[in-house]
Order: sequence, then structure tokens, then C-alpha cells
Amino acid sequence: MISDRYGTTIVLSIFIIAGFFRFTDLSSRPMHGDEAINAVKLSGVVETGQFDYKPTQHHGPLLYFTGYLFSAFHGLDGIQDFSEEFLRSVTGFVGILLLWIGFTFKKSLQNNVLYLAFGLMAISPSLVFYSRFFIHEIIIVFFSLGMIASGYQYLKTEKSLWLALTGVALGCMISTKETWPLFLIAMGSSAAILYFHKGVKRLISLKHGITIAGIAVATTFLFYSDFFRDINNSTDAFLAFKPYLERVSSEGIHNHPWYFYLNIIFPLGHSGSWLHLGEGLLFLVFIFNLPLMLRSEKQPITIQFLFWYSLVLLFVFSAIPYKTPWNILGIMPGMIIVSANTIVNQVYKLNQKILGNIFIVLLGGLLMLQSYSYNFKNEANPANPYVYAHPTKDIFTIETKIHDMANVLTNEIDFSVFVMATGDDYWPFPWYLRDMDNVGYWNHVPLDVGSASVVFVSSDLTDNLVKTIYEKAEPGMSSLLIPLFDEMMELRPGVEISGYIKKDVYDLYERLSSHDG
Repeated sequence: MISDRYGTTIVLSIFIIAGFFRFTDLSSRPMHGDEAINAVKLSGVVETGQFDYKPTQHHGPLLYFTGYLFSAFHGLDGIQDFSEEFLRSVTGFVGILLLWIGFTFKKSLQNNVLYLAFGLMAISPSLVFYSRFFIHEIIIVFFSLGMIASGYQYLKTEKSLWLALTGVALGCMISTKETWPLFLIAMGSSAAILYFHKGVKRLISLKHGITIAGIAVATTFLFYSDFFRDINNSTDAFLAFKPYLERVSSEGIHNHPWYFYLNIIFPLGHSGSWLHLGEGLLFLVFIFNLPLMLRSEKQPITIQFLFWYSLVLLFVFSAIPYKTPWNILGIMPGMIIVSANTIVNQVYKLNQKILGNIFIVLLGGLLMLQSYSYNFKNEANPANPYVYAHPTKDIFTIETKIHDMANVLTNEIDFSVFVMATGDDYWPFPWYLRDMDNVGYWNHVPLDVGSASVVFVSSDLTDNLVKTIYEKAEPGMSSLLIPLFDEMMELRPGVEISGYIKKDVYDLYERLSSHDG
């Protein structure tokens, strides 16, 4: 393994590699609908300084307040100033901090374990993918690991600062996403296993647990009250449980079988996956610890806790019918740290240094190959198991065409675009057309659709569009619509959206374009 005297160089190299994977080419993947919605919500916070939280819609305010700080630093005033690079750099920065949090375990683990663990975290396909994704998941994972690290430091030093930071981390988890109780269940279960099965008695006392809870509630109140400006709605965080429970317990498009997350770790159901073995190999090393943990073999308390925490969290998420790929992120830091400890202390203690080095090179190579594939080559391809309900790159074609037409026609006519999709399923259109004024969005076909220059309509509303244009339109309002594209566009794989343009508008565009040419 590596000598400790090169520690500074190793750590700097890890962060440089992590930065390269998290900040390079952030605009190549289309904006996910969730990212676009989050961008609109962030814009509202930037413009008003407040977050209008609704328990039935999306998640807590911490992502938006974090984005607000970045917006202020860059001098951005709203969504017109935002870019994919800016938004994804917010979560990318948190992804970098996640590695830094892990180094707080340095007095519990060998340096070689830390170097290997955080080198693997730097190139982890899942950690990289969701660090390049403007959603809440990397933030709640950051604070969950932060809570574990702070609690560990408190037990080790008994300093009040670490106790307070544990409470703050819990409050930040509550302020991020309503899945925070699942992380607490995993933490509590891990602590219980260590207490009853392993005989570890050094746990946080009830008194100090109450202190942590009090600090967490105060932190939550701070964020949900918009820093004391919306006291009446400060308890909204706890009102999110009902809609969340209804969502996870009902049948829906996000219900998947129990092995859904295992199929992500071992992507056998995805094309081109025969080389995507890095995370699966890591998981096999991780699960190798199960018999070791059940026996009395001595392991660092940090490793024991992280093992049971990650395993229980995987079990909890797998038991819930409602599943999304980003939930897998919660188990990754613990899984990687435990696996790194196993490689160093199980392989190397057998004096198999050459075998150990070969295994590390193989594992690192597979993870880098998988991370490159998932984040740069197949970043929007359904063959990538982390690509979920994701827009296709047809959205780039649509965006380019609409902006080109708007540039040509704006001074000639009142150029307008109507977008219609059942269930408001038109995202991320509002992101890509955010700089245009005459754009309308509907979950049905409005009666005045005939006034639009261009219309986009989901396939299930096409018949309604035809009837409204040609049967219900007022005299003089109907106009011949022709396809905007030669082939069908897909908003997401299997979700078609049709574009049409008025023939007279198209003729004008063609004439002006030819003249300009």
C-alpha cells in the first residue's frame, strides 16, 4: 500500500480526480424534469428570498437555500441567468464535501483505508452521477454521513460542539427530503445491533439524544420558517409524511420489485453492462463482511456501524414498493468505506500484497470505466440504470428549432408556443423555453389553441387538438397545422410528443430563412 508520508499528495489527487468527474461537461445531459422544476423553485427563492413550501409538492428547502448562496456568490438574479453548469455545480460541490466529511474518521481507520475509500468514492459511478444532478439526494446523503461522523466524534471526544453538529446535521436532513426517517431507522438499527449483539455500550445517552433532537427541531424551524419570516408555516416539514406515505403505499409507475436496487448495483438487465461491474464488485466485497460481523472477529466500531447502517438502509428502501434509483445513493459511502477496510485488512493481512494491488487496480479501472460510461457516454441512455424517466436528447433538437424560428419570426409576427400534456407532464420544456415570453403550458387542449404559432401535444391529446382546431374553433380561427419535424420526437423513451406549426407561419419562416441565407 501507499506510504503515509505521501498523504497530502494522495488527498489532493483524490479531490482533483473527484472534481474532474463532477464538474466536467455538465451540460451534455438533458435537464431532468425534476431538475427543471427545482430550477424554477430556486429562481423563486433568488427573486423573493423566501421558499414557498408545500408538503404535497417535492421536498424541503435546503437545496434551494444552498442554491441561493451560490446564486448570490455568482451575482445571478433568476432563472434567466441560470445554466445547467451552474445548477449542477451546486450539487457537485456538495459531492466534493461528502469526501471531506469522510476524513473525520481518520482516527478510527488506517490511513491506507481512508485513501482507498475516498479514492473509490471520488470515481464512484453513483456518487458522481447524482453529484451532477440538481436534485436533493446528494445533500441528504451528505448530512446523513455528517450526522454519523459528528456522533462518532462526540462519543470519542465528548465535546459539546460535536453534539451540536449532530443535531444540526439531523435538522438539515429533515430540511432536505421527507425520506430522512428511513436514514434514522438505519442508524438506530445499527446502534441497536452493536449494543445488543456486539456488546458495545458506548452510545449516545437519552439525555444527549434529546439535546440532538432539540437542536434538530430548531434547525428545521429556521429553514422552514424562512429564517423566522414565515412562522405560521414552520411546522410544514412534518405535514409531508401523509402525502409521502400515500405515495409509497399506493400502486404507481414508481413501484418496483424488491430487487430493484440490486439490479442497479448488478446492471444485468441493461444493455452494454458486461463491463459495468465496478459497483457490483464493491458490493460483493461489502457483503463478504456479513459472516465477519456475525462472528466475534474484532472490527473498528466505525466499520461495524457503517456496515449495519448501509445494509439496513438497503433493506428498508428495498422493502418499500415506491423506488427510484437515486435512493441507492444513501448506502454508497458506507458500502465503499467498509469495502476499502476489507480490502486492506483482509487481503493484505494474508501477505497477498501483489494480489491486493492487482485487485485494487482492477476495481479502480472498472469503476472509472463505469463512471465514464454512466456520466459522459451514456448519460441520457436508458441502458444506464441511473437514467430514470429522463428526457431524451430530442429536447435539444426541439429547443434549437424553436429558438431559431423565434429569432427569425419575432419581428414579423406575434410568435407563440403552446405546450399541452396530460398531468402537466411537459417538463423540462419550461427550462428550455425559459427565455421566451409567449409560451403557455396546459394539461388539456385550450379553446384558443388555434392562436398559437407552434403547438406541442402529448399523443393522448392529439385527437382533442384536432377537434378543437377544426371543429370547435371560432370562424376565422382555424388554420392548417403541419408537422414541425419529419419524425416523431420523444420527450422521454416511449413518451412521444408531437410538434405542429401553422402552415402560414411555416411559409413565412421558410421565406425569411431563404432570404437571410
